[in-house]
Amino acid sequence: MPVQDNDDKRTADQPAVDAEEELRRKQAQAQEQQQEESGAQKSGKLLPFLNAKAEHHQSRIDSLDEKIANQTDKIDRNKAKIEALSAKADKLEDTNRMLKATIGNLPGIRTLIANNEKRIQAIREVKIPKRQEKIDQGWKKIDTLTAKRDRIEHKLNRVIALNDTIKSFGIHFNKERREAFADAMTRLNSSTVDCLSDKKATLEAKKQAILDTYNDPATSAVDKLKLGEQLKGVNERIGALESKIMKLARPETHYEEQTNDQLDASMKLTGDKLGEMVQNGTMDMPSLAEGAVQAAQEVETLDRSKVAELADQLGIQPLANAEMQMEDDYNMIDGIINNGSKEDIDKAKAELADGIKSMESLAENPFVPQEMRDNATAELEKMRKQLELLDSADEVQVDSWLSAMIENGDAVLTDDGGFKVNPDYYKELPRNDRHVETMTEVQAVEVMSALTAAGVAYSAATKGEDKVGITVSKQDVPVLNDVMYASIGKIAHTEAAKENGGKGEKGKYQTINPEYYASLGKEDKHTRVEPIDTARQIVAELQKQNIPYSAVVRKNDTVAVTVSKANAEAYKQIESAVKGERAVEYVNPDFFKSLPKQERFTQRMDEGQARKKSAELTAKGVEHSAVFGGEKSAVTVAKKDSQRAFFSRGRMQRDAQRISGRGQQKSQQREQTPKKRKNQGLE
Repeated sequence: MPVQDNDDKRTADQPAVDAEEELRRKQAQAQEQQQEESGAQKSGKLLPFLNAKAEHHQSRIDSLDEKIANQTDKIDRNKAKIEALSAKADKLEDTNRMLKATIGNLPGIRTLIANNEKRIQAIREVKIPKRQEKIDQGWKKIDTLTAKRDRIEHKLNRVIALNDTIKSFGIHFNKERREAFADAMTRLNSSTVDCLSDKKATLEAKKQAILDTYNDPATSAVDKLKLGEQLKGVNERIGALESKIMKLARPETHYEEQTNDQLDASMKLTGDKLGEMVQNGTMDMPSLAEGAVQAAQEVETLDRSKVAELADQLGIQPLANAEMQMEDDYNMIDGIINNGSKEDIDKAKAELADGIKSMESLAENPFVPQEMRDNATAELEKMRKQLELLDSADEVQVDSWLSAMIENGDAVLTDDGGFKVNPDYYKELPRNDRHVETMTEVQAVEVMSALTAAGVAYSAATKGEDKVGITVSKQDVPVLNDVMYASIGKIAHTEAAKENGGKGEKGKYQTINPEYYASLGKEDKHTRVEPIDTARQIVAELQKQNIPYSAVVRKNDTVAVTVSKANAEAYKQIESAVKGERAVEYVNPDFFKSLPKQERFTQRMDEGQARKKSAELTAKGVEHSAVFGGEKSAVTVAKKDSQRAFFSRGRMQRDAQRISGRGQQKSQQREQTPKKRKNQGLE
């Protein structure tokens, strides 16, 4: 990046420039440079403010999630109570039928039957309806809370998108910077329109309330006059919002389809607009977001020459990248979950080299605060030492490993200075069964060492300067995936990964390691949906244990984390440790999933009762599913099997019939006995 040349190159023979004139010249240059940098620099100052906004919105969303969960628990409890009351009423009805069929004529029994009928009526007509009313109220509360949560989520998305827009200014590489800016602006455009639509919906609800009051026969003419004025004002505000929404709305592919010059010009205008708003003290989110979107869309009204001129100006911001990298709050908002995969050494070295250049420019520039220059100088020394260590470590590691392989007879040197490892294995593999991965020498050493430890056969050979191709059988690609991810943070480039790996990067949801998800077979995926805070901790533990994973941050602020089936047990252990509870045990979960929701009958109980009931149902041959999790255990059957599983209604009926039969037999015996005696007496 260009920096101001401040070295005094005059010789002793050259006349000295007047000190005052020299000072004026430097001040003019400083002012000109500051003007060029103002947009990106000043917009970078928004990052702490945006971070605070994001935390505020997230805390509100977490609070609403907790309230929604509480309402859901209340609904579940009321549903369970209704099921229990219904079962109790059914049992009382069965009891009455049994009593009526046997000893219902007795006065005391008739009273008992009448009392049971009153209890049944109270259950059916009072208690169950009250519980159902509570359920309906619960759903209404959930709908209200969910609508409020959605509005706050739109605001959070707007903050994150604006943050990512500003962060994109600090990316060094043109392609990556444009892609990041286009993606962030697409999201900023969408979330801004969502927030405006939320305002419009609120105003329309207010309008409807005014209309209802206006049309009420009890409303006086004077009040109607006032309401008419209110209605006029609300209609004007709704019209203004509709106009703004129409002006700001753009298709999702709008920025992706722009040329490089258009994107660069949009970045220049957006950075300048945000810098101007910060300078003027405009720090409310709606104005910042709408201002950024409108500034980016100004490019659509400019001719090609003006667009090219603005695009050229984008590169004249020597301090913007460096200053934003020095911001304490830079990168605080990182899309909720960071991708902590291990960076390969080449990328680390490239990043260090770029960082060194930026720090050198910053340390030598007199137009920044002295404190920042001192920090840059100190950081520069550390970065240079790190780069030296990386360079020396590469050479030592490769040479040491190669020497050991040659001594063991597993590797040979080639005439061009390269090497081959296990070349015979390559020849033995059929051509259509070979899978090749190319990487640097240092990465190859890591992967080959891990493959050897895992007992996986492979072959390797150098490909040009500092490149090595490793070949394995296609059946060993899943193991290679785990090995590569754990060793160098890369995923094998299978056809599935090439086809599906990039999906979601610019889509609706944020994805982490999508290539790994794509590389797993359908039957080899173990996926769990976790709350976002729990997912953060689980992912951190997966990284510590070098367990490959993929994750998707979903719309409802949950995260779907996927590992291979081979790592499922390790995941469960991590999950249990993170949640601080014993892992839940599932019985026949596939049966539960196969049952439609309306066909399920679930009975909640403690774990001891659930295990006993599950064993009993297994012995009876009743299909069921169970969850063993302490006091929150449950057993589920199909509704058609509920009576057989939980209520002995059939047994009641059989008992009633049996009792009824015995009563008839005794009556017959009583009738026959006198006759028998009479006959005997006549004889």
